[in-house]
Amino acid sequence: MLPDIVLQTDFGLTTGFVASMYGVIRMVDQSLDVFDLNHEIRPFDMRQGSFLLRDTIPYWKGGTVFVSVVDPGVGTARRASVAHTCNGYYVVTPDNGSLTYIKQEFGIDAIREIDETVNRLKGTEKTSIFHGRDLFAYCAAKLAAGVIDFAGVGPEYPVDDIITFEIKQATVAKDEAHGSIPDIMEPFGNLETNIRIDDFEKTGIVHNDNVRVVIKHEDEVKFDKVMPFNKSFGYAAPGCEILYNSSSGFMGLAMNQKNFAQTYGIGSGPSWSIDITKEN
Repeated sequence: MLPDIVLQTDFGLTTGFVASMYGVIRMVDQSLDVFDLNHEIRPFDMRQGSFLLRDTIPYWKGGTVFVSVVDPGVGTARRASVAHTCNGYYVVTPDNGSLTYIKQEFGIDAIREIDETVNRLKGTEKTSIFHGRDLFAYCAAKLAAGVIDFAGVGPEYPVDDIITFEIKQATVAKDEAHGSIPDIMEPFGNLETNIRIDDFEKTGIVHNDNVRVVIKHEDEVKFDKVMPFNKSFGYAAPGCEILYNSSSGFMGLAMNQKNFAQTYGIGSGPSWSIDITKEN
């Protein structure tokens, strides 16, 4: 049985871009199964793409080939790459920061630059703006179909040379935790923090405790409120806030049946910080 291919892009679904990638993959081998992770990544947001890959990869069988194309530098000198993760997956992507969370969470044991002279769709050499179709989907299909092996992707280069962006680390102590908001869970507007559930348990804060949550953008306070910590959304009244253990393995914040991010104007990224303290 051939490995599955899972696609992620910031292309949206209002054009034929994604369908073209499907078509190229199926031209290589009609028996390849192709699935969609997300095609509504915020345009040019490699952080969100990397974050969603980290949260999704473990729930697919080993050997699955992920294609993640968020590529504002398409056609430039940035490397087109295929990474092999330490837990046994392939990620086909521009090396532009998209591998950051993968490298941190699972590790990457090898990475190769795609050789365009052999792993580019024939007839596309005169255009450089759709590598998602012409390079990434085509190379991924050849790899998944066994037309090439990993060595056939192209030359290997050092894992230490992979482009990564800064990841802020969360800290915890008795009755408190401090971190950032790397992503918003759409379409619900729930906030995903970088505070791991296992680390948060070290604070001693338990279900049914109340916590004070302060969210800042740079140094400006955007949210400051006391809320319950519990298992799920329904433990808060409709329209009220709650802190909970997210399915990502990190701490999350939400409003019951309402969009937290939209309601309070909260964004994501390294400039957004969160402080959680137990309320006595």
